[in-house]
Amino acid sequence: MIRTYVAEHGGTVFVSTPSQRQKKLRSRIMALVVIAAVGASAGMVQAFKDRDRASAAAMWTP
Repeated sequence: MIRTYVAEHGGTVFVSTPSQRQKKLRSRIMALVVIAAVGASAGMVQAFKDRDRASAAAMWTP
């Protein structure tokens, strides 16, 4: 939906409001982005923990 308003300077301003479909799509995309970011973060933490564990094991093995 496009609405028109009169700006302070007297010109016309067109404001576009997202439709329900666009809002739903945007929220789904944001949810996927958050899921991917959390997964990547957890993967990085796990990789660092595995690396620390591997170096500790190497230090104690004869």
